[in-house]
Amino acid sequence: MSIRKIAAGILIAMTCVGTGASAQSLRFGAGQQGSQNYGVNAALAQVIDTQTDLAVTVQAFGGPTAFLPLLNAGELDIAAVVTPDVGDAIRGTGPFKGMPQQNLRVVAPLLPSPVGLMVRKDSGISTIADLKGKRIAWGVPAQASIQPYFEGALANGGLTASDVRTVPASSVANGVAALVSGNVDATLFALRGGAVVEADSAVGGIKWLPFDDSPEAVKRMQAIAPESYIFDVAEDAGVVGASGPFKTMAYDYVLVARADLDPAAVSKIATLIKDKTAAIAATNNILSAMSAQSVARVYPSLPIHDAAKAVFGR
Repeated sequence: MSIRKIAAGILIAMTCVGTGASAQSLRFGAGQQGSQNYGVNAALAQVIDTQTDLAVTVQAFGGPTAFLPLLNAGELDIAAVVTPDVGDAIRGTGPFKGMPQQNLRVVAPLLPSPVGLMVRKDSGISTIADLKGKRIAWGVPAQASIQPYFEGALANGGLTASDVRTVPASSVANGVAALVSGNVDATLFALRGGAVVEADSAVGGIKWLPFDDSPEAVKRMQAIAPESYIFDVAEDAGVVGASGPFKTMAYDYVLVARADLDPAAVSKIATLIKDKTAAIAATNNILSAMSAQSVARVYPSLPIHDAAKAVFGR
């Protein structure tokens, strides 16, 4: 999706014709211009603005570590964020260590964000267990909430950090760059991330290691990455590096709001997402993975807004 470049931090008013000057305003927080997070928030904000009587504005920030505390403090109203960031924020772990954001509540699940362990096609590595003794990108301080998912991915295959050779990488994108340069043998990355096509071309082909969906393997994975789950990638999904169907790891984008946000506004948004999922998915490619199944997902460790509970019956 092409996102219009504007200065970060500028409010973008997307007032729908007919909402009127008295329409209730809603302040979205979002990541940097051009990021996937900004794209998801901007697309969803536009849907809410045009499909309800709420007048929506979107404000760009450096990332969730910047805007979730503002949401928690009531300076913003709502935002779409991946569950690793929300989980860390609410629990006070990862980049939010010692600073739990206890005023955050889930309004609705949105769409899956599948990730996987990428290796070179000619590496001879076929399973996660084969990574024992191999070099794997590690640390990603620029995206600290994602690091447990590197560890959870290894745990799915029965490995720990002590079983591999960890190579520091500042971000998941740098992990892919390290794979291309030959400095690591594997890295965790989004299946549809922009760097996948480039990496595939640069190394003569990449592939994704399959995850184990047995109860024991999933339990090991979720003990470290609690919001993760196994995601089935279909044969016709068009994922670069996939020669057939396989299972991988995923976490979700969820919509979160401050706990004291007007219940009527939360109810309108939750009802829109629940009742018009297919229509929303058709509005923009970045929201196309939304489905009845994805918006029905439940997160036992994440608190739900009271008004959303009434809509979803949870």
